[in-house]
Amino acid sequence: MSFRHRDILELFMGTLSGDRDEFGRGIVPPTPLAFDRISEGQPLSSDFLLSRLPIELIWQIIQLVPKADLANLALVNRNCRQLARSRQFSSVTLDYSYSATGILGILVKEHLERSLNHGKTISPSLGACVRSINVATQPGWIKFRHGVDLSEEFDQMDEEMRKRRLDEACNCFYDLYMPNIILVLSSPSVLPHLERLDWEDRSTVDRNSFEAITSSNIQHLTLRRINVDEDFNLNLTPDECNWRLRSLYLDVMWKLPSRKKEGRLSPLLCKILCLAAPTLESLTWACFPWPKGQPVLLTDSVDGRPSFPKLNDLKISFMTQYDPSWLDVLIQHREGSPIRHLDINISAGPEVTEFFKKCGCLPRLETFVWQGLIQNDTDIAFLRANMQIRKLRLNHPAPSAWLEEQLFPLLCKSFSNLTSLSLTWDGEEIPQSALDRISTLDGLEQICLSAGNQHGWRHSWIINHGALQNCFRNLRGLRKIALSRDTYVDQEESDPLDYYERRVPRNTVELSAEETLAQLWELQHRDDMILIADEYAKLLPNLGWIYFGQLPMCIAQGQGGVRLVVPLSEDRDSCWTLLRRIFGRENDLSL
Repeated sequence: MSFRHRDILELFMGTLSGDRDEFGRGIVPPTPLAFDRISEGQPLSSDFLLSRLPIELIWQIIQLVPKADLANLALVNRNCRQLARSRQFSSVTLDYSYSATGILGILVKEHLERSLNHGKTISPSLGACVRSINVATQPGWIKFRHGVDLSEEFDQMDEEMRKRRLDEACNCFYDLYMPNIILVLSSPSVLPHLERLDWEDRSTVDRNSFEAITSSNIQHLTLRRINVDEDFNLNLTPDECNWRLRSLYLDVMWKLPSRKKEGRLSPLLCKILCLAAPTLESLTWACFPWPKGQPVLLTDSVDGRPSFPKLNDLKISFMTQYDPSWLDVLIQHREGSPIRHLDINISAGPEVTEFFKKCGCLPRLETFVWQGLIQNDTDIAFLRANMQIRKLRLNHPAPSAWLEEQLFPLLCKSFSNLTSLSLTWDGEEIPQSALDRISTLDGLEQICLSAGNQHGWRHSWIINHGALQNCFRNLRGLRKIALSRDTYVDQEESDPLDYYERRVPRNTVELSAEETLAQLWELQHRDDMILIADEYAKLLPNLGWIYFGQLPMCIAQGQGGVRLVVPLSEDRDSCWTLLRRIFGRENDLSL
């Protein structure tokens, strides 16, 4: 089997997934552009009925047109077509569907037209409407279009037939489809208003693809789980690059198995960081370690020591292997650091630990997410130096002794600005002594607590809502409460570890002909959680949102001022991503 055949089949390899994590996870699509921008200077036609209205008012009217009617609106005239396009194509997903290849075909034609017409098109262009592109091939389309997949049926197919199908799939995907994406991205005039590019494709990315990405005018770039199998650099200086990146999600890894057994990613990653540095405001560095654990060396920055003058939001994943010298460059602690939001393992190694012990105060730091394991002797010098923090989240379970002997005394005495706290205990319960300490943090506006098993389907924290309510009654400013990985004993003989898996209702008399036992249990569980949430709502006048029992709920104002608990999701959800955003970095895009 050729490397190309292997690559196309690897697109079908799924990624590991845990509990349902969908509520609040989506990214809000960009708003459509105003007509004066998508028309690229072309005037309104005389037969356009709204031509006498101000452009701003026309834009607002178009936003009210039902989505289902946009296709009919596009048939009226070229101006209406462009206005409809501004909503239909503000965000484009290139997933190898017929729709995606059709859009890509139009953009390729517009590229040719612009190249022959001094960068302009005769009619209003589709490319001018695009603000966001997501490159993420769905393997189902490869199967549908070329009859290729990982099934036993395909594996047992006649070898010649299998090879013919793989050749066709590779030719269409690698020789036509991907080069067209590269062509469109490499010419900024084709997508003059492109602001966001999310490249999440599992196919191997080569030098041409990276050069096309760096040619675009994007402000926000996500490179998620990108595979590279060649050792190369980008021959660009920051002055030659069109980037004015404001945010970068950097997750690039060496492909295994690779055409080449060995290679280095450090020069490429350094180049990407250097090109982004002058304007970058937010960086998530989440690269998975490649063979031999080669770190990204600052000395591979051929353009010299990069400067990140605007970087205020930084996350370095605990899996990322990097030269600790990068911390000086990114955090800039000696120059009055601009960092406001920091998510990092401060004990990732001896040099990293020493850096944060001596780092001192980061004067603008508001949010700190502490990654990595915490032990009873873990030093809190960094917290002592940054008592101005408003949001604190511990990403991993912490020992009770460390929390009560080191963290709580510091928080209760010195963290007067603290409004958000997220903690997890490494035991099966939260001690009453800890709740007593938390009850004194009367400046809190939101809190997230958890205990017990944090992974898999077993939940071991048998939650005591009475004790928590007694704790929270003193925190009158609480607006949001999250209690994660909690479980319950619904029947005497039941095992709380199996609460969410067993799903046997207490009373089957209520079972209707259309319901299953599991569905009836879900309804009973939801009703139980609503009753408990109502007790919190009665205690806390400012409470507007609450999560436990794997159910997000809001507190709404009913008739006569009565406060009502309303579930926000029909299904239970781990809300893992949402909780990380609420109680950590708000723009955290990690999966």
